[in-house]
Amino acid sequence: MPLTKSDIWPTSLNRKSGTPQIFYNLSEDVLQKLLNYSVLQHFPQGRLLVQQGDKPEYLYFIVDGTVKTLRQDEHGREATLRLLRPGETCMEAVIFMEGDSPIAVQVASDAKLLLIPVDIVRKTVLSDTQFANNLLRIVSYHYKNAMHQIDSMHIKNPTQRLGYYFLLKHLENGHDNMEFTLPFQKSAIANYLGMTPETFSRTLQKLKQQGISFEDNTIKMRDAYVLCHYCDSDAESLCRTHPKDECFTCPMGKDQENKG
Repeated sequence: MPLTKSDIWPTSLNRKSGTPQIFYNLSEDVLQKLLNYSVLQHFPQGRLLVQQGDKPEYLYFIVDGTVKTLRQDEHGREATLRLLRPGETCMEAVIFMEGDSPIAVQVASDAKLLLIPVDIVRKTVLSDTQFANNLLRIVSYHYKNAMHQIDSMHIKNPTQRLGYYFLLKHLENGHDNMEFTLPFQKSAIANYLGMTPETFSRTLQKLKQQGISFEDNTIKMRDAYVLCHYCDSDAESLCRTHPKDECFTCPMGKDQENKG
């Protein structure tokens, strides 16, 4: 029986009435054609979907659970590149490299994934401008995030890195939400931010002194503005209070006002 839109739409996006970027503004015919050639599968935590050096076979769309992409050196040491949630995709750039995959893909928590064959992705890119544009937007978004990650490793100290990461997740969950749960384990977040587990634990203690606690993957904040001094121009674009006057009720806003 062919897959339908209801089979692959993440429940978290249903609640928010969102549309995954990969399927944004696609015609029903194009979406159904993609689904007709795709497979929906469940994978357990830890399952390696793609090994570094493999030939890419699928574009992976996350319906439920979480996935991470990573690189390994010859000693088996890992560097996490991306932490992905429902509604996101991976391998969208690799499948156009015409070579072996430079990254590995692993299931971070039990996941339900839509596997779209590479040849179907390539054919649809050539035949549908909207689908090609969606892929380009996804690649551009992750390129921008990669630049932030590189900057963070070289410019920010561990407290600034983790504070900024928490700020982005806070904004994604709603500015007035004082408590939210992260979908990834501490070890995955630490590796993504370039920290050892020990450094990550010490940094959490520093943030706790600022009114930010992290227990059982749940962030609890003293108030909506406690993370504002980690803000930058990119975070501002996600904040519903910027550039409104309400922004100046937060610590960063007051600093900006005084400087002005």
